[in-house]
Amino acid sequence: MSIRKRQFKEGVRWFVDIAMPDGSRYREVVGTKKQAEKVHKKIESDIISGRWQLQRPKDIRFSDMVQRYIEDAMTHKAQSTREIDAYRIRAHLLPYFGKAMVKDITVHMVDRYKTERIKSCAAPATINKELANLSHILKTAMRWQYIDRNVVSSVDKMKLANRTPRFLTQEEIEMLIAAAAGSHIHPIIVTAIHTGMRKSELLNLQYSDIDFDNGKIIVQAKPDWHTKNYKSRALKITPVLDKVLRLHRKTQEAQGYLSDYVFTYEDRRITWGVDIGLKTITDKVGLKGVTLHTLRHTFASQMVMAGVPLRVVQELMGHQSFQTTLQYAHLQKDHAMNYVLKLPFANS
Repeated sequence: MSIRKRQFKEGVRWFVDIAMPDGSRYREVVGTKKQAEKVHKKIESDIISGRWQLQRPKDIRFSDMVQRYIEDAMTHKAQSTREIDAYRIRAHLLPYFGKAMVKDITVHMVDRYKTERIKSCAAPATINKELANLSHILKTAMRWQYIDRNVVSSVDKMKLANRTPRFLTQEEIEMLIAAAAGSHIHPIIVTAIHTGMRKSELLNLQYSDIDFDNGKIIVQAKPDWHTKNYKSRALKITPVLDKVLRLHRKTQEAQGYLSDYVFTYEDRRITWGVDIGLKTITDKVGLKGVTLHTLRHTFASQMVMAGVPLRVVQELMGHQSFQTTLQYAHLQKDHAMNYVLKLPFANS
């Protein structure tokens, strides 16, 4: 028997994990360590005295589990993430597993699902995201005590090719900013390149988040929106960005647009259409495959090539996992190799 602490996104929870005499396992999630110890002691006593009978997992159909999951277990995610995940679940997982009882889903069923998705030409990364969704649904079913095992943990993920994220060179940055001059998304483009902010962070940026006097932007939650990992972070306003944002504010005031949100089109807050406008601009100057997220990659890549430590880049980017930041590590290696040429005897 054991009592363990687990870190969920909604906070720390304690759970009791007991190997039963018949070889099965009993797991129960509780709130505090004290409560877990109390449950553990009672079950241990009942097993010894013969009073304990293990309750079998409750039955629930996958379609019903999905409905409960979407209603009750996705509230911690950002709205855009919830919408994407809900679509993926309803479009692909629900048609395949919908009629099955959750407790009857097996590793073989999940492997078959993966095979069917491969036959339908779904991209490996897409399949992995669907498996991640399924895994989280089953983890939730475990917490709700419908099952005692997540079978997806035994399923191999699709192998992905290591691809370097697209980022802009210094020449391409100058070309893009020059081409965007005068457009309503010019301030968004400059802010994205100079801060590495995510699209949702840019579109939810308010003037109350900007401290011009101390030269910083605070990326933080709002009543109707939160950052991807719920954490706030401070970003430096560069001299170039400071000029752009101050001029942008003056232009808004001169035109009578006094929105709390930084980025507006006429008198309305911008909530969509940025990538469309960006594509129009990039097409004019022959830049291919550039999205708003490319500008985020550009910020990180240029920081790494400038010699900024990866741990600092992780903090500035707001990456919850250092593994995400490591996708830029090869740039650091390439850049570091050039320092060899600084040896006093290297060029003689």
